Amino acid sequence: MNKQEQREQNRERKIYLRHRIIWFLASNAIKPFLKLSVNLRRTKTPKLEKPYIVLSNHVTNLDPAILAASFKKQMYFIASEQFYRSGFKSKLLYWAFQPISKIKGASDKLTVMKAIRTLREGKNVALFPEGNRTFNGESAKSFVATGKLIKISGAGLVTYKIEGGYMTFPRWGFGKRKGRMKAGVVKVYSPEELKLMTAEEIVEHINEDIYTNAYEEQKKFPVMYKGKNLAFGMESAFSVCPECKKIGFISSQGDSVFCTNCGTKAKLDQYGFFNPEFKFKTVLEWDKWQEEFYKDFVKKFKDPLTPLFQDKNVAIRTVNSNHHTVELGYGTFSLYLDRFIFEPLDKPEIVFEIKNVPDTSVYGKSLFCFSDVEGTHYELHPDKIINVRKYLSCWNILHKQYEKK
Repeated sequence: MNKQEQREQNRERKIYLRHRIIWFLASNAIKPFLKLSVNLRRTKTPKLEKPYIVLSNHVTNLDPAILAASFKKQMYFIASEQFYRSGFKSKLLYWAFQPISKIKGASDKLTVMKAIRTLREGKNVALFPEGNRTFNGESAKSFVATGKLIKISGAGLVTYKIEGGYMTFPRWGFGKRKGRMKAGVVKVYSPEELKLMTAEEIVEHINEDIYTNAYEEQKKFPVMYKGKNLAFGMESAFSVCPECKKIGFISSQGDSVFCTNCGTKAKLDQYGFFNPEFKFKTVLEWDKWQEEFYKDFVKKFKDPLTPLFQDKNVAIRTVNSNHHTVELGYGTFSLYLDRFIFEPLDKPEIVFEIKNVPDTSVYGKSLFCFSDVEGTHYELHPDKIINVRKYLSCWNILHKQYEKK
């Protein structure tokens, strides 16, 4: 080893020591805050032999803090790339925790390589395999790629589950509902156990261990979640009215969500359920109906020259590997049967063919993210709360048609 390599190794050791010290301090400091703020009840975490990868369901923005409070040994989180774009705050958090970057709406092999390298160095990694916080209160399925990552790494696996988070901080909502949260380790898998499983079998165990359904939990053990404006922001989750079947007329105010086209209205109570007169009892029921509606809507839509839907007053930006953004313009974004079209106010239109958009995602409430086959990453930024989930849902349907060809 030459002097340059030795200096680099010493530098990495100092950084790792800093991360461990900060983790220890932060882990102990955050525990009373979580107890007082969200009434979090944690089960004791067993002693674990590193390296291991922790996989948890994803329900709130506090999930990384909950994991930090539960695990004494320091971990590196795989975090959304947007984490890096908050100025000084991002720089401070990177200095303290150095998360592994993952771009939403893009396949990122580099993220996987960094995670495997970290685990093979004997360090721990934490990952939310759903990739996104749930909009409807039910866990999403993990990808087979997660199982492959675990097998290749040779590390142990710890599954972790957070309950009550969706009712406390529904993704579409604003503010906090005061109720109760629970969290704890579900199961620990040794490297030897994992070697005997296929990637698909590992993912099956993960899905079973971390699965949550906020409404089933509420039916079994009802908890009141007190707050203001309980339904406000729900239009970011829903775009289709269950009565008139029109798209784009859902709005919200206070504890109510309603259709401005036909006047249909529902009120959300402190247990998270709609009033009995409404067609659905829960957000989850409405969401599943909406997904089926989109399938039928796309199937029956035949005009290639008319958009399925569109939004005005939005901007599109590109994001590079250094987390720098470039705005492409401000105007109208539309979805057609075979393409997305962005029409800036003062520039030529930009066309994104569905077959050339391999990945999409939603960040936060109303930020639509997607990438093209060349690896360029784009973000749709509205100037107010809009429903961008409709683009994600219908892209899924349309893109599968190309995958079958």
